[in-house]
Amino acid sequence: MRHFTLLLLFVGSSLLAQDAATPSAQEIADAYIENTGGVDAWKAVTATKMEGTAAMQGMEFPLTVTAAAEHKNRVDVDIQGSPMIQSYDGTTGWLLFPMQGITEPKEMTEEEVKAMAETPFLSEFIDSEERGYVLESVEGKEVEGTPTYGIRVTKGEDYDRTYYFETENMVPILVEATAKSGPTKGMMGETYLSDYQEVENLIMPMFIEQKFNGQSAMKMTFTTITLNPELEEGFFSMPE
Repeated sequence: MRHFTLLLLFVGSSLLAQDAATPSAQEIADAYIENTGGVDAWKAVTATKMEGTAAMQGMEFPLTVTAAAEHKNRVDVDIQGSPMIQSYDGTTGWLLFPMQGITEPKEMTEEEVKAMAETPFLSEFIDSEERGYVLESVEGKEVEGTPTYGIRVTKGEDYDRTYYFETENMVPILVEATAKSGPTKGMMGETYLSDYQEVENLIMPMFIEQKFNGQSAMKMTFTTITLNPELEEGFFSMPE
């Protein structure tokens, strides 16, 4: 009887171990999309407008981040009454930054534009294979005390990011990628995501912190996110 009991304990523990096995990269991706609104809801979004504040070097500034399909994105920061605009319209990237002497819109370098063009509007975890993204499970790690599952996402030779999903709600709380342009080129960039809230039936992070080589560069706190905002024609394009 004792041997039979031990056998049951062994089988039971083995089944529990199987149940607790790490889900596959695709299972994690599917759970994330489903938990944050579902494929159809995400595909219905063609643009987003995120408004809040950016904290840098002990100072805080009004911030607006606008993005749209076809990799379009624009960042507007009001630095003590002086505008800073960084934008990409799907073809051309440009910058306006009077405090740095750039008083007229200036085209970005090819390297800077390439880095902006790589960031997809629709999550890489939707229709991944059809869009050329490869998902690979990697070892998770504790992120500020929270256990995670890891997924490396690649596309060709240039796109390479690693996402870490918290194991309870299956949402990413850290994204790692090497910076490819600007003063941080070659550094490991870390994007921390938290304070997930419901926005028109989608779940989105309201706090984002960017670090390079472990040093905090910017903290963004969003108070309002608008889905499918009305944008004037040429909003992302460089002014004549």
